[in-house]
Amino acid sequence: MAADIFSKLQEIGRNATRIVRVEESREFAVQGESARIKEASLEVTELDATICRGIPVRSTVGVDSSSRVIDTPYMFIAVATATGVSRVGLRAYDIPSPSSLLSHRDNKYILVIPEVEPFNHRVLDELGVEYKDPSSRPYPPGYNKALALEEHRVNLENMILSEVLGWGEVVLLDGPLFLPSHPVTEARGSSKLINVYKENWEILMKRRLSIVEKINSSSRVYGVVKRLQYTHILSRDDPFNLGVTNVSDQAYLSILTERIFRGKPTKPIVIGPLHVSSGFNGTSVERTMWYLSIPRRLTGGGLGSFTFYRVEEIGYRNSLEDLQPVIFDSICSGTSLPVSILLADQRVKKLSEAITRQIVLAVGATRESTLQYLTL
Repeated sequence: MAADIFSKLQEIGRNATRIVRVEESREFAVQGESARIKEASLEVTELDATICRGIPVRSTVGVDSSSRVIDTPYMFIAVATATGVSRVGLRAYDIPSPSSLLSHRDNKYILVIPEVEPFNHRVLDELGVEYKDPSSRPYPPGYNKALALEEHRVNLENMILSEVLGWGEVVLLDGPLFLPSHPVTEARGSSKLINVYKENWEILMKRRLSIVEKINSSSRVYGVVKRLQYTHILSRDDPFNLGVTNVSDQAYLSILTERIFRGKPTKPIVIGPLHVSSGFNGTSVERTMWYLSIPRRLTGGGLGSFTFYRVEEIGYRNSLEDLQPVIFDSICSGTSLPVSILLADQRVKKLSEAITRQIVLAVGATRESTLQYLTL
């Protein structure tokens, strides 16, 4: 069980002769995603009840991941979980699977970066935990911990995406399908590892693009990006000539929506498609993006608050019909965000929280030790 593994790691740390903890490797900042808009449709489509009269998608799979960290003076230890959930037939695939929690056979959902010397990595092989980066090299103590955590989660998401291939007509991933550069950047740290960071991220993104291509051969896969406060795609090119720059997509959409619905009732709207091209490893990866603005409630008799999110596909799409599966799973299902995403999000967070709680109770770690790193 996870708590038993953590106890063994604690014992290893206490018996070490030298701690090589690197504080700078724990400092990080979220890097705002930005990309150049290659082509944009300035169409703003108001959605009404007619949008839900088509033939609904028979099966949609939601995919998400979550992570928690138990930080110690001698080791960085992270618990990451991932899941794929289909509402049709109540089918699910989890990493880790509930049955594996009772054994010690496969604990790759636990990431360990030792920060003590001397250390024998064969101990980690015996425990079955993950300690290698995407290039199959042991993580050094100076490796930025937020980057390592994000790489760990993306790797698990890739595994889930491979597993749910063929499960349904549509796969919805909570987060972007593709990022040309790492979503987390060091505030300070070892510059000699920059090329290693780039290499590891390229490996993960190559795997992601290959998996997405396989899924798209038989069904459709979308990325649903909820945290638009970290993205800066719209204001970079200002396609609606709002006269605002250097603001997040969340702020840009708030201004745009306020202007669209000034003096009239609010409705769900779709903005786009926008075609974004990103350079990656000497090639160009094209994504089609739509932004959705869904009213949540009225406040004070005026404009209400909105749910904003982005939906993206790999490749070129140019019709609102291409977005229909996501609309069916969200607005037509009575929710702002897609139901499949909400189900996967709840399931995966409960799983990571349960494992972390077990560890905290078993080894007496403080609750605060799990709060430094957030799921991005």
